[in-house]
Amino acid sequence: MKLKRVRIAVEPLSQTHARWKKALAGKSVSKGAVITVGSWEVLGKVMSPRRLEILARIPTLRPQSIAALARSLKRDFKNVHADVMFLADLGLIELKAEGKRKTLIPVARFAGIEVDLGVAA
Repeated sequence: MKLKRVRIAVEPLSQTHARWKKALAGKSVSKGAVITVGSWEVLGKVMSPRRLEILARIPTLRPQSIAALARSLKRDFKNVHADVMFLADLGLIELKAEGKRKTLIPVARFAGIEVDLGVAA
């Protein structure tokens, strides 16, 4: 499966509503996945350096568990687990449960992230 890119748009809520209305009416201009945040401050909190490192390392490491990912990053399991769960909730990674113990395996959903500056061309 070839991974695609995800676009993160920094835009006010009114623009998000307008985009959703177009999409629901079948007039969507967006192709692919889009995640919307309301401000640059929120984007900075959502995409912290540690979370970006997780996103970058999962495709190359292909960890067999969150614990294995934490060990390879030399970070505390609890913090990595929290970040992985957050990224999974956003839809940026997928968690597959495997084995008798249903070990959660983080899997990349996207090959890259594009940030839409919200500036009209």
